[in-house]
Amino acid sequence: MSPSGEWTLRLCAILAFVFGSLVGFSEILSRYRDEPFLATANLYGLTYLGINGSISLGAFGLLLHYPTGIFPKIAGDHFMVSIVAGFGAMAVMRSKLFIFRSDDGKEYPIGPSIVLETILRVVDRKIDRLRASQREKRVFSSLKDISNFDAAADYLTASLLSFQNLSQDEKRDIAAVIQQYRDQKLWPPALKTMAIGFAFLTIAGEENFDQVVSDLITYLKTLVQTPAV
Repeated sequence: MSPSGEWTLRLCAILAFVFGSLVGFSEILSRYRDEPFLATANLYGLTYLGINGSISLGAFGLLLHYPTGIFPKIAGDHFMVSIVAGFGAMAVMRSKLFIFRSDDGKEYPIGPSIVLETILRVVDRKIDRLRASQREKRVFSSLKDISNFDAAADYLTASLLSFQNLSQDEKRDIAAVIQQYRDQKLWPPALKTMAIGFAFLTIAGEENFDQVVSDLITYLKTLVQTPAV
């Protein structure tokens, strides 16, 4: 292979890794809606990207080694191989290249896909636990002293109007959560307020959540308490 061909191959391999990492990043974006960048910018998030990129790099190598065994139409086109490996690594790992046929004609899928998916699930669980810890600390410290649940629920419901791109389904979902805790009679008001705080944080993100809670506290202070007759 000529020097230019080697550089092209290396560049396509790097692209496969980058494409695979982007797939992992898109998965984090879809799972951690409140702060996807914070979910990514930590040891476990970067590990998740690295694993996805490495899987794509491995798929790139398989497609080169078996040019006609999986996707024969892209054989010889290194750029297309990098795209297929980057964005469809798991599909490559699940391809018929890894199907074992027994003597009785039955097919058994074997290969790295099950192992890789298990590893990704474990790392994703670590991301989830890290974000859960961060969210718990924020919600508890912000809402633990708010005991007027009804007023807090009303204010959080009204604050949804500040969002311009919030879908009707998302509005209905959080409204349903708020109503669920309105109907909850066993929990103390402060605990119910924290529960709806988690739902609001998922939609709002940390910066907006902090602003809304700050305004909520100000709003609660302005309420006129009518003395009982």
